[in-house]
Amino acid sequence: MAGPGKVRRLGEVLIEEGIVTPEQLNEALARQKLTGKSLGVTLVDLHFLTQDALYQFLAIQHGLQVVDVREITVPPDLLKVCPEEVARRILVFPLERPRPGVLRVAASNPENPALLHLDYDLVVPGGTEFEVVLCPEEDLLGLINRHYKPGGGAAKGLEETLKELAAEQDLSTLASLGDADDVQVVRRIGEEADGDDELVGDEGPVIKMCNYILDEAVSKRASDIHLNVWEKRIVLRLRIDGSLREFPAPPPKFKRALASRFKIMARLDPMERRMPQDGRIRHKFRDRFIDLRLSTLPSVWGENIVMRVIDQEAMRLDIKAMGFTPTQMEAFEHAYQAPYGMILVTGPTGSGKTTTLYSVLAAINDPGMNIMTAEDPVEYRLPHIIQCQVNPVAGLNFASVLKSFLRQDPDIIMVGEIRDRETADIAVKAALTGHLVISTLHTNDAPATIVRLVDMGVDPMYVGTSVLVVCAQRLLRRVCKDCAEPYTPTPEELSSAGVERSFLEGGQFRRGKGCASCGDTGYRGRLAVHEVVAINPVVRKAIFERVNLKVLRKVCMENGMATMRQVALDEWKRGLTSLREVLDETAADR
Repeated sequence: MAGPGKVRRLGEVLIEEGIVTPEQLNEALARQKLTGKSLGVTLVDLHFLTQDALYQFLAIQHGLQVVDVREITVPPDLLKVCPEEVARRILVFPLERPRPGVLRVAASNPENPALLHLDYDLVVPGGTEFEVVLCPEEDLLGLINRHYKPGGGAAKGLEETLKELAAEQDLSTLASLGDADDVQVVRRIGEEADGDDELVGDEGPVIKMCNYILDEAVSKRASDIHLNVWEKRIVLRLRIDGSLREFPAPPPKFKRALASRFKIMARLDPMERRMPQDGRIRHKFRDRFIDLRLSTLPSVWGENIVMRVIDQEAMRLDIKAMGFTPTQMEAFEHAYQAPYGMILVTGPTGSGKTTTLYSVLAAINDPGMNIMTAEDPVEYRLPHIIQCQVNPVAGLNFASVLKSFLRQDPDIIMVGEIRDRETADIAVKAALTGHLVISTLHTNDAPATIVRLVDMGVDPMYVGTSVLVVCAQRLLRRVCKDCAEPYTPTPEELSSAGVERSFLEGGQFRRGKGCASCGDTGYRGRLAVHEVVAINPVVRKAIFERVNLKVLRKVCMENGMATMRQVALDEWKRGLTSLREVLDETAADR
């Protein structure tokens, strides 16, 4: 990127030019601490500076040029290097090629981290140089909107563009689908640094790499970030739509520095490398904040780091959009609208249990009720709800928090997880004494949840009387809408699914071919499938009689329970997922 080596502070430039006074700058800095906005935007908000003047001085500060893009029309061949999704995601746009090997791009924020790795986001030959010019964000968005049709894009797919570039130069400089550009970016930053010493300063390469990793994870909709260290390499993997995918990682000499930086961001002890640590990071991504739960684990070659990405703004807490069938939704609604009783959600880690619980809370949230939650950790903040973080080290476990809740006059209680008999006893008795209790357990299916409570030592009379509904769930990868194509399942597939040929009637089976939108996986997004047991008199009688799991499952199915495999097969038939997902994520009916 063109520009001088040392960037002067915006405040210094404005005072030097006599545009703002020191008093106005101090007021803006104080306001900036409260709002989290940039200094330039804060000065405009306070009417100390106009937007035009702001961009002129940003240009002076960064040694760039301001251009008027309101009347610019970019030739179609330039759109090939910047698909619409990329332009809107990183807020840059190609303008022209002023000379061979150079691409001029417009940006609204000269401190945009994406400007450091444009050769990764844009489809360009290796070695391309970039000239960045500035324009107001409103004008930049107008430029993008003029060149792309709503809901579509003028640019061709990445793979097709790379084939065209191959005719112009050796494709070996690009590698497969642009992954080599990732490697070049990280390697180039890595060559500038030499370990822990680079933690000093906001522009240090290690800090840039950490921010780059977090930004990439959020932009790619990752739910988890895995940074694993080995003897001679670092492995970076992102969990996207439930599957781990490997991405280019920094050089191994940075493993200690990266761990230290992430621990500092999570307010942990960077010098403690012998014991596991857990913390929380709040990271600014564009105009919003993202929360991350960080866990460190010492291993033979260094510290492994795993971060759970929690994007509260992207969370859609709508119980009716959770994928329940009409019958299941009716049973669930009847339960959470009841004045007392217990709702249980079960499934493995990462199956969306917490999202379902929060969706129930959002559906019944009312300032006129006292709603209290005990969580480990508190992942999403909800209005009008008292949320408590358990702390076992301090003696504040689920059982002790529940006891305290019952002295706080609650109407609705959420328990993050029932892990032991004491917590189960208190939760069940709370449900029997006029409170609506919602919680989770770790079991394989809905009927097993009932058996699990009894095995914990809870009286079957209490279980059958208190529990209103049990929901088990799994997440299946959704077939990518952009590359989905219809197909007819083979006889072998029908046999492996355990269905007859008549199952094909009325089906809309689809599969993903793989495209840029889904990273050539054929999947984009996930959908939930559920197994819901409503505790009616027949099921309750079976619980009272302490029947075994096999008998209880049969009773539940005879009383309206659709198994998770049945529901998943229906989603396959509707063309929303694949048979491979159905077989991998759900157990065969027994």
